[in-house]
Amino acid sequence: MTLQQTYSRTTNILEKFQEGEDGLKILYQPGLISPLDMVGSLRFYGFLTSLRMRVDINSLPEQEVPNIAFEDTEAERLIKIRDMEWKSPRKQINFYMKQNSKPWYPIFEVSLLNRLPYYTVNLLQYLTDNLSFDFANDTILGAQIVEVGWGTLIGTDSVTLYGCVKEELITLPTDSPVINYSQSYGWDIDNQSQVILPANSNRLQVTLVNRGTEDVFISYGPIATLGQGITLMANGGSYEINFSNPYRGAISAIAFGNTHLTGIEAV
Repeated sequence: MTLQQTYSRTTNILEKFQEGEDGLKILYQPGLISPLDMVGSLRFYGFLTSLRMRVDINSLPEQEVPNIAFEDTEAERLIKIRDMEWKSPRKQINFYMKQNSKPWYPIFEVSLLNRLPYYTVNLLQYLTDNLSFDFANDTILGAQIVEVGWGTLIGTDSVTLYGCVKEELITLPTDSPVINYSQSYGWDIDNQSQVILPANSNRLQVTLVNRGTEDVFISYGPIATLGQGITLMANGGSYEINFSNPYRGAISAIAFGNTHLTGIEAV
């Protein structure tokens, strides 16, 4: 029986927004298993255990605490708090997530007020009700300051995000076969499916890189289908078969237009 071992490490999130920084910033992306990896998709899995935000807004009037009376109903109290958060002069920060070739999707927004001297917000509660939020190795968390009628950050305004992520990986067996030889390839891919590598019972690794200007679709099998399977994005999209995802059958490829694919197969 082959035993596997789990390794873990801790990394921190620390990012600051200030005047003139209106672009989307990556807050967290699972780290590479090793800087020597041939393909950048070989990453840890992440478990976000804390994420907080320090808000220091001075360019807006100081926001008064809402007058919540003892006799107010629960609904009336919530309305007053909502109006303070979303109807007062404010800035806003939006949070997004993306995965592989998908675009950024909005996840949640937070209003930024002037509450002297500053205040902090627990952001983990916006992502999960559990003790941590799980990141797949191809998922990215980002944030951006957006204009909502009172401008973006100016002067001494600042928003600082900080948190902690535990990353894990499962090691491969230590007695895995060693690569002794590799063969380099280049293929011209078009809209007709073609087998780029036949089945090989001795295969230990395959690395494919799309060097052309059209997306390439890869299939495990003799026939690839347009718009389906593993997508290698144009201008550098890559994919690797190795000890963690062994496959020794035929590999086929197809594209909507003419493009070029390079790769190696190792045994």
